[in-house]
Amino acid sequence: MMKQLPGLKQKFTIKPLLAVAVCILLVYSSCRKNDNTPVPSTTTTTKTTPDTKAIGGQVALNIANSLYGKLGGANLMDGVDSVSLTGHMGPHHGYNTNSLCGFFTDSLVSVDSREGDTVSHTGGNLSFYFNCKDGKHAGYTAYDSLGTTRTTSKGLFQNYYVKQYYTIDCKDDKHQFIGVNGTNYFYQLVNISCGCDKTYADIENSVYYLKDLTIDVCKKDILSGTATFKAYGYHWSITGTMTFLGNHMADMIIDGNSTIYHVNLLTQTITT
Repeated sequence: MMKQLPGLKQKFTIKPLLAVAVCILLVYSSCRKNDNTPVPSTTTTTKTTPDTKAIGGQVALNIANSLYGKLGGANLMDGVDSVSLTGHMGPHHGYNTNSLCGFFTDSLVSVDSREGDTVSHTGGNLSFYFNCKDGKHAGYTAYDSLGTTRTTSKGLFQNYYVKQYYTIDCKDDKHQFIGVNGTNYFYQLVNISCGCDKTYADIENSVYYLKDLTIDVCKKDILSGTATFKAYGYHWSITGTMTFLGNHMADMIIDGNSTIYHVNLLTQTITT
């Protein structure tokens, strides 16, 4: 499994679109041609899991980073009140722009980054629809796609995609608690060349189905809900369920086995 790569300090090559593009809905290429994201393989691979804990840990890490916005896309911890259309460059349609009720918008983003000898490009599209209740902002439906490519002069090539489709609803008048349902898709290809005869390649597809997540926006904590998943890699495949417990913890069961893996979403560690 691939170890988590350090984050990059990003430099936007376009004017800031809006708060949601930075905080909630940062997405992939300046053209929609990248929307042909590879779909998870349905081919049955030879199932060998020499280290189920390590594989499960990477799968848990991917979904945790995605939910917290670390891979781009919707950051669910920002809640619904950080959304703004100020300075938005894309088309928007609807009425009552002050409360965003019934508003739909679509945007394109292109981002270039560099850290040391690592060069990164991110691009994509986003769309979201704002939902209201009794004339007040009560949530949104978001679809976003993100594609990132990273290369270094030392032979690293990483290409990953994130696609998210979420429905977010406020669960209280103060908007501290939100409910989330939806799907999350992650695909990556990592190729490392050492400049000799050996190379390393890792491919992973993961699909997560989120059901009835409750998030405390103030504490940045997922209090309850589940994420069932299917994941495929090089000569391995697993299925499982993560149950969110609050206090930044989740329990994970893989392939229906009796072993329960305890995932710390803050430290990104996994124990049994």
